[in-house]
Amino acid sequence: MGIKINYIIVLDNSEQYIVLKEAMYYGKKYFLAMMLDANRKVIASKVVILEEYVSGFDIYVSKVIDKDLIAVLTRMFKAQM
Repeated sequence: MGIKINYIIVLDNSEQYIVLKEAMYYGKKYFLAMMLDANRKVIASKVVILEEYVSGFDIYVSKVIDKDLIAVLTRMFKAQM
């Protein structure tokens, strides 16, 4: 089924994020997400871009750290608004 907008993702380090937007770039799916606190309230200052990896039936995400890629994806997400 995959990750969708408004899904809550829990990373290995127990950080929780809510997915706000998604975009495809060169055949890969990326998500704009905001961190949630322990009460599941959005922390507006904690925004990340996550890259999706699919392995068989399993879906994984990792934080995008490449500054050039972040710049391109940020422009894509802003264009969706």
